[in-house]
Amino acid sequence: MDEPTLLDDEPQPYEASRLGTLVLNLGRALLHVGSPAHRLEAAMQVMADRLGLRAEFFSTPTSLIVSLGDESRQQTFLARSDPGSPNLSKLADLTEVMEDLADKRIDPIEADRRVREIDAAPARFGFWWQLFGFIAIAGGVTPLIGGGWRETALATVLGTITGLAVLLLGSHMERARLIAPLAATLTTFLGTLWCGYDAQTALMPALIASIIALLPGMDLTTACRELSTGHLVSGSSRLASAVMVFALITFGLAVGGLAGQAIVGPVGLVNPQAAPEWLTPIGLLIACVGLVILFQGHRRDWFWMLLASLIAWASSFIGVWINAPVIGAFAGALFVGLAGNVFVRFTGRPGSIMHMPGLILLVPGSIGLRSLATLLDHDVISGIETALLAGMIAVALTTGMIVSSVLLPPRKNAL
Repeated sequence: MDEPTLLDDEPQPYEASRLGTLVLNLGRALLHVGSPAHRLEAAMQVMADRLGLRAEFFSTPTSLIVSLGDESRQQTFLARSDPGSPNLSKLADLTEVMEDLADKRIDPIEADRRVREIDAAPARFGFWWQLFGFIAIAGGVTPLIGGGWRETALATVLGTITGLAVLLLGSHMERARLIAPLAATLTTFLGTLWCGYDAQTALMPALIASIIALLPGMDLTTACRELSTGHLVSGSSRLASAVMVFALITFGLAVGGLAGQAIVGPVGLVNPQAAPEWLTPIGLLIACVGLVILFQGHRRDWFWMLLASLIAWASSFIGVWINAPVIGAFAGALFVGLAGNVFVRFTGRPGSIMHMPGLILLVPGSIGLRSLATLLDHDVISGIETALLAGMIAVALTTGMIVSSVLLPPRKNAL
């Protein structure tokens, strides 16, 4: 088979083959850590240019196609993968490999070895830490969405159920497909029983907080970003996947609610009791700790991840003050994007370290779930209005990130 065509002053054929393998392994590793198409393809193109390879790339959330060479002599490779989950420590390590290779501190063979090691390394936080992360997010988010003491206690219990469902089923490919509907069914069933015996507890805030880690709000926002950057196939498939996850969770809500009401009877919708004002910032910090764990962040990046979450939370109040949640989402994404770009310029580490923790507090996942729950109650007009609001917030987040990159561009080789 012909070797890929190289630019002037390029390595010999055998070395070119090794460089092509490095590019492919790098793309596969980025796919495994959940990189969106526009960042993945841009990073691979930068690496190919640095190595002197003519290359073209095409990626979706589950596959990667790499073509090396020109039109007359071209080698094409296909890599398949399960949808990746965010892993900021591995993303940072992969960025360091790229920097070391670009600065000629390591050779391509050593870089390839390090990329493989990073990709195959186990999660930084194990089973019990990740379970604590799910519990922390559930309990911490509850005050942020209007819950009080009772709802926080219920969300903590239900968040434990969600975490166990994810961790016990996630290692099996077939069983992993049941995580969303099963977790929604179990949490809704147990939450309905709880509220059936404690009528003063509001079910919906606790329920949303307990499964918020499963809501595909981040996927919805990423899909909008991919569509806006011209990656239509990847964006469309990710959008369809997000809609399906919402549908599966909604099905679980319906089944669990009916099963619970069959035992305790109908559960009335009550307003949660007002929580102390100091509970909200404490809840935010606890939720941020949970995000750090689930995103598998390096210890040296914890401060920056927490700072991004605080920036997003503070910026969102702009929408509260003017009673315009879409504007609040835009402002939050804009400031988080600017902060992340400054972080890239001064540290050389991936902007995702700040972008992802900040955006996760702004994504419209809970709003989308409320929309589907409203539709189940046969309130079609309100359900459609809420769904449109969720879509507009996703678009606002995407626009804010794009504007931040225009106002303060990160380094060209940044992830």
